[in-house]
Amino acid sequence: MGRSIVIIGGGIIGASTAYYLSALAQDVQVHIVESVSIAAASSGKAGGFLALDWHGSKTKPLAALSFKLHQELADAHDGTKQWGYRRTNTFQLDIEEKRRNKSVPGAEWLNSISKVSKLGDEQTTAQAHPFYLTQTLAKVAQSRGVQIHLGASASKINFAPGSDKVPAELVATKSDGSEIVIPATDVVFAAGPWTGVLARKLLGEKDAGAAGTIEPSEPSSSIILRPDPSHPVTSHMLFTGLTFSGRSREPEVYPRLDGTVYLCGAGGEDESIPLPERADQLKPVPAAIQRLKEAAAFISPETFGDAQVVAEQCCFRPNSQTGLPVIGKVREGIWMASGHGVWGIQNGPGTGKCLAELILGLPTSADISQLSP
Repeated sequence: MGRSIVIIGGGIIGASTAYYLSALAQDVQVHIVESVSIAAASSGKAGGFLALDWHGSKTKPLAALSFKLHQELADAHDGTKQWGYRRTNTFQLDIEEKRRNKSVPGAEWLNSISKVSKLGDEQTTAQAHPFYLTQTLAKVAQSRGVQIHLGASASKINFAPGSDKVPAELVATKSDGSEIVIPATDVVFAAGPWTGVLARKLLGEKDAGAAGTIEPSEPSSSIILRPDPSHPVTSHMLFTGLTFSGRSREPEVYPRLDGTVYLCGAGGEDESIPLPERADQLKPVPAAIQRLKEAAAFISPETFGDAQVVAEQCCFRPNSQTGLPVIGKVREGIWMASGHGVWGIQNGPGTGKCLAELILGLPTSADISQLSP
């Protein structure tokens, strides 16, 4: 049997890995096994902010590669139209309730703030709509022969005869209880916040290695608003510090090319919500959603006061013990890419390319040696 690589997870990491595997090798079979749908969890609900130089020394090479790949992918697949890719200017805004005497040049909707400073320009920051980016990567991979199994939950790994370590097949269970058996010389754990629980289930507690240590973050709520067209919004990415009603909040505000505005970072998200079994069971935290709506109305009452609420959503991010992504070989035939925290979309393409190169025995396009399992 030739190589058959099964990727568990249909988010940005899984889709990117399949995309680059299918680009780099035509003589391997590639499968994505996804329990719900492509980009059903955080890859569909993230903000999509991209930054070249906001990273520590260990992730800097990966981030630089990935930022470059975002541009290359947009050039290759009409990213501006397909997933709202664009270079952006990025600012830090401070707004205090009793001191709103400044404005942001070139942004009339930000005409009542306290302080502004620039964090990035079109050379160093950009954005993408992560749901459509992930969907496009998966579709292109599928057009190259990658098989995508949706509504299929990885339930068992059958190991090679005479070995309890080297995989031979992956069994996935459909929602109706039926099973599909996929040849698997290699299994990739790229299931975001579910990586740890799946690795422990399929490999066993003591054999899951670094994959078993990935844990979900606290829930992160977000809203998407559509302001009235009479209140045009510029492409400024905003990190804010707000002081109002005796409280401090730091929401992030990302206007998108489609005319909507994404807000996250409600603060105070200490509601203890366990990670659900499936991405389609995620529900937003009502108190966090309300805080975001209040913050939006405070930032720009004219723009957001009567804006249409397009979406209220919630997601969990994958966290590692080191706070860094973990990418590479766990053991023979077992691979992982997870633990990206808030930088999953930014570092997704670079992760997918480097992991594909590792699996195929090629030199990696970035030095990720300090991110190994």
